[in-house]
Amino acid sequence: MPAMDEFTDAVAMLYEAAAVPEVWPEAIARLAEIAGCTGGLLFAHTDQGTNWVASKTFAPVFERFLAQGWMERNARMAGLLAHGGSGFVTDLDLFSPEELEQVPLYTDFMRPEGYGWGTATHVRAASGENIVFTLERKFELGPVARREVEILDGIRPHLARAAVLASKLQLQRAQASLAAFEQAGSPAALIDGAGRVTAANPRFETLLGQIIIRARDKIALDDARANALLQKALSELGQDHLGDTRSIAVPRRDDRAAFILHVLPIRRQARDIFARAQAMLVVTSSDRRLRIETSLLCELYDLTRAEANVARKLLEGLSVDEIATAHQVGRETIRSQLKRVLSKTGSQSQADFIRRLAPLAL
Repeated sequence: MPAMDEFTDAVAMLYEAAAVPEVWPEAIARLAEIAGCTGGLLFAHTDQGTNWVASKTFAPVFERFLAQGWMERNARMAGLLAHGGSGFVTDLDLFSPEELEQVPLYTDFMRPEGYGWGTATHVRAASGENIVFTLERKFELGPVARREVEILDGIRPHLARAAVLASKLQLQRAQASLAAFEQAGSPAALIDGAGRVTAANPRFETLLGQIIIRARDKIALDDARANALLQKALSELGQDHLGDTRSIAVPRRDDRAAFILHVLPIRRQARDIFARAQAMLVVTSSDRRLRIETSLLCELYDLTRAEANVARKLLEGLSVDEIATAHQVGRETIRSQLKRVLSKTGSQSQADFIRRLAPLAL
């Protein structure tokens, strides 16, 4: 039985992770240690894919698990969902010893990886995701004991509340981002991995007609050519290629003016399993430039503060030498930061970068 201070520390870390996603790997590792396991993970699975975070030791194993397509044939998760219990269950709660010798997940993946015993629990989120928390033990150490499951069951209510808190905080952050664009006079919306609108500010809704919301909230554009570019950009959110088109010209329609629709991938969501938005759509017009905070520029493109400052100076028309002088650093330092800016924004050159981001400049 863990000491009270260990239990309290583990619970406190769960609530900290709800507010600071970077803490999840350490929180998972702490629970694994309490349960006598090697590592573990927390993942949210929907029809659109799997967002996950794992302890440092187990992360490479789960990456191979996903790469080899085991999520689509995950007998353990299917058994966990069918079990319907409200606590942690073990492999022996889901399968008999004889069945375990026949299940490919164990024989062809877990055991060759050195694992094969574990315990897991399931939480159904209000947004529809199946949130699964699993702790994994090396096969040589034997099954997870009932006593260890009872310890985890005592922690489970805190785990569930931390998940709810994380979801609410993520929603608040999304709403704050949309509100910032609204105040700047720019229509904006959040899009999930399936191309569905999950939230939009009031100005975005005024564009309905040129922008179409189809069945199941999927977004499209009235203009066929622009829509083809949009759907291609949405289908490639997780990839960056030279020459990507993520700023799409939408022509005027009747008495409505033309505008530019920017597709901005949200890169940090892979580190927060409760985030549903995979991209932000921002609309700008030729007669109005978007005012944007440096902190928001950092969030949209995953830039550091120093990289964002270089980006802003470029947009203001300064050269690399002039930026180096202004920042009182070496020219090569600025060139290195510029290279990362171009990479993160999917730009081929400084000219391409300015073309893509000029509508976002202060």
